[in-house]
Parts: sequence; structure tokens; C-alpha cells
Amino acid sequence: MLPDPFSFVDSHASDLPVLTVSGLNSAVRNQLEARFPQVWVEGEIAQLTTASSGHMYFTLKDASAQVRCALFRTRAARLGWQPRQGDQVRARVQVTLYEARGEFQLTVETLIKGGLGTLYERFLALKAQLETAGFFDPVRKKPLPAFPQTIGIITSPQAAALHDVMTTLARRAPYARLILYPTLVQGQEATAQIVNAIESANQLATADVLLLCRGGGSLEDLWCFNEAAVVQAIAASTLPIICGVGHETDTTLADLAADMRAPTPTAAAEMVAPDRTRLLALIRQQEQRLQQRIRRALDESAMRLDGYSARLRSPMTLLERQQDRLNQSRTRLSFWMERSLEHDKRLLSEFGLRLKALDPEQPLQRGYALITDEQGHLIDSIRKAPPQSAVELRLADGRLKARVESAITSNFAKTSQATRP
Repeated sequence: MLPDPFSFVDSHASDLPVLTVSGLNSAVRNQLEARFPQVWVEGEIAQLTTASSGHMYFTLKDASAQVRCALFRTRAARLGWQPRQGDQVRARVQVTLYEARGEFQLTVETLIKGGLGTLYERFLALKAQLETAGFFDPVRKKPLPAFPQTIGIITSPQAAALHDVMTTLARRAPYARLILYPTLVQGQEATAQIVNAIESANQLATADVLLLCRGGGSLEDLWCFNEAAVVQAIAASTLPIICGVGHETDTTLADLAADMRAPTPTAAAEMVAPDRTRLLALIRQQEQRLQQRIRRALDESAMRLDGYSARLRSPMTLLERQQDRLNQSRTRLSFWMERSLEHDKRLLSEFGLRLKALDPEQPLQRGYALITDEQGHLIDSIRKAPPQSAVELRLADGRLKARVESAITSNFAKTSQATRP
């Protein structure tokens, strides 16, 4: 007799559940995600590839192990930097299983460059401390002026952000006066300079609003805007402050403390300055409303006069008196309408003159020249144009190439230096 081929099978094997591959992978994935909601993992990026969809796939490894990772396009776009092969990083991840292939992997929520993990932890700790102290409370934030006449800008004179802000303000609010409070915006000395600029602007009380701005950078580059001293100075400011530091994905503690946070320096300038086109449209709209009210008042007066005339059958004297009153009303209304229109015209004319005064080509038409060196840098001092150096003079109708023979200091400059404290 042949032995039973199934005699070795455990008698309880038939009681075990039978799973499909899909069901097994789904159950394992659920267990992994429940056991590890989110964790930080450190390692080196290897085998990095970017799909046409924009998703990034790579291996995170250390000296003795590795694990597959997926960084999807929307999260990669928020990083503000480009991961590279060999980068040492810290990743906040969701531990999971890619069910289609049964592969254990990490879904990356965000990446921090190597060496910044400790700094980022310090950022989170400082944020929690200042938030508890109430520095980010929306209740203490001040409203922005609707039409600021003087705008203070706190940034570095060499920063590209300053050019962006001034270009935007020249377009949207040419009537506004701009005051630059020059500071460093990176490095160990930047914190004290930023605090001093905020305090000085408040002491002078010349500006209606302050713009604190800087271009993008790493967490280390922007760290001066995370210092407690800067946050405290912003909170103590009596002048409203708009903070436009970094790119849209950058958020500093100064952003959270400011009365308004802008995603970029250009956006900060747009927030503080109402659009000139919109202002002119509002003026025209108000003019139309005034004309409508005047016409309505005239029509209503005429209707009332008609009603009076209907009730007065014979007293011509009374009718003539009412007619005189109506004429006087029309004269007054016309007078006030003309005064209002003249006022609006004067405003428009003033705006036009201010725009013309800001035209950089105007001084050239009066015989002035714009002098630059061979690299196109503006020469605003004789120290920038030593003898025998080549310069270019831009006039209203063209350019001249010239060479400096000598430099003579003006009496005005000597007097200014002598009286300087």
C-alpha cells in the first residue's frame, strides 16, 4: 500500500485563513503605517532618479543597510532645494509597503540637508517657546495703512530683494517716499543690525509702515530672522511690519511675528502699496457716483417743483419764487459739481507730475549724464573713477566713451566731510 501523500500535513492547517497576495500586502501595509505613523530617518541619498512625472525615487543608506524611498512631485516642489546623489539628509517619512510589488519603502514628507537637523530642531524649540510667550498671537498684530505716504525698507543695499521691492513700489505707488534702513541680512552680525534698524525706524517715526525683506536661502542663511531678539523687536514695534523673507516655501519666526507675512519680497511690496491703476479707477468711480447723485438731486427737485406747480393754480408770484429757488439749487449743485470735478482733475494732474518726476530719463533731457564704468556699474563718486580709467556717459540722445584724465574734489564735498560729526 502506498503512503498517504498528505499524511504529514498538520491537522490544524485547514483552520488557517487563506489570503490573496493583494490582501496580504494590504494587511502588512496597514500594520506598518499604524506602527510607524511618521519618523525621522538619517542617511545618504543613493540611486537617485527623477521620473517624467516629477516624482523622485532613491535609496537612503548608511554603513550597513539601505531602504527604498519615494518623494512625490508636490512635496519635492516645497523643499526649496534640489536633492543630489550622495547628499547626507534627514527625512521625515511614512513607513509603508508598495503593494503592487510587495516592496518595503518610505514615503518622504520632507527632506532636510545634512548638518541642518540640529538647527531645525532648534528652530522648532524656539518656535514653541516664542509661541507660548504670545509673540505670534494674531490679537497683537496691527492693521496696515491703506495709503502709506512713507515706506521704510529694512534690508541689505546689495540684496536683489531691494531692487524687486523698489521696482514694484515705483510701479504701484510712485507717490510714496521710500526710506532704506540698511542692514546685513545674513551672518552673526545681522541679528543686531536688524534689531537696531527696527528700533531706529520706530524712534524716528517717519515711515508709516516697514518692509523687512530678503531673498531665499537655506535655513542657515535665513537664521538671523529666527533669532528671538528679532522676533521681540518686531513684536515691540509700534509701526506695522510686513515680512517678506525668502521664497514661498520659506517660513521664519520673523514671518510669524510680523503683522503681515508675504511669501516673497515682491509680494510684500504689493501688499503695502495699492495699485495705481486701481486708485485711478476708484477716483473715476467716485466721480461717476457724484454725477449720478447730482442728476438724481436735480430730477427730484424738478419733480417736487412740478408737484408744487400742480397745486398752485393762480398765484404766479409763488410759482416764480419756487422757480427762482430751483434755479438757485441748480446753480449751487452745478457749482459744487464743477468744484468736485476740478478737485479730481487736480489730483490726477498731481499724480501725473509725480510720475513724470520719477522718470529716470528726465534729467538726461536737461543736460545731465549718467556715468558708468566698463562693467556698467554706476559711478557716483570720484573714488570709483581713478585717472586713466575708461567710462561711458549716457546722454539723452546717445552714449559717449571717455577716459578720466584727473579727479578734482569739489568744495562742497570737502565742506560736507569737514562738518560730518
